[in-house]
Amino acid sequence: MGKPFSRQSEVTRVHFHPAETGSRAVFLAEARTNKELRQLRELFDMVGQLAMVVPISHGAVMSYAVQVDGDTSLFGKIEWLLKTQFTFSLVERNFSDVTFNLVRSLCVDSNTQMVELPECGACGAADPFPTRASLELAGSEAPVHVSYCSRCTTRHEGAEPAETIRALLAADRSGLHVGRETPVTQMPDIVEQRPRWAASKLAMAG
Repeated sequence: MGKPFSRQSEVTRVHFHPAETGSRAVFLAEARTNKELRQLRELFDMVGQLAMVVPISHGAVMSYAVQVDGDTSLFGKIEWLLKTQFTFSLVERNFSDVTFNLVRSLCVDSNTQMVELPECGACGAADPFPTRASLELAGSEAPVHVSYCSRCTTRHEGAEPAETIRALLAADRSGLHVGRETPVTQMPDIVEQRPRWAASKLAMAG
């Protein structure tokens, strides 16, 4: 999240970035050598051509959050590759506080560095694929960036996207107040083409 801001700071505009929906999984494997570390990086670089990938930890324990839209067969292919190529691997077909705490515990035990994930402004939970917003403040040139987890986004979901982000901002623990007349702009989704070579290589798995 961005730096703290004053309750008196006037929000003059909100740029809303809705989270992409889909199925999530967390993949973890032990990298005992530099070669295995490189292999894991290359594998998830390839997965990143087919799905959304966010690193969670880097080092002796390599872990990634993956989100797919629709067909979840990719999860099974990744799991098969990890189990056949690495001595220890773990797959969780979700991303929750329990999953995150499990990864963190393994990282502490192995002295592995965790990546700083976005934290929800409403509840403080980490989320690799959050709803985001950039806030323009009166008298400030630098925007303030906030994030909200999928659980809070669902809890505060309104009939329209603007209602959702207003409710999330109202629930933000920083004490934000956004006026009813404050403009809310929903930013367009970025559509990217996934290379076919990645799909063909993973299709051979399993």
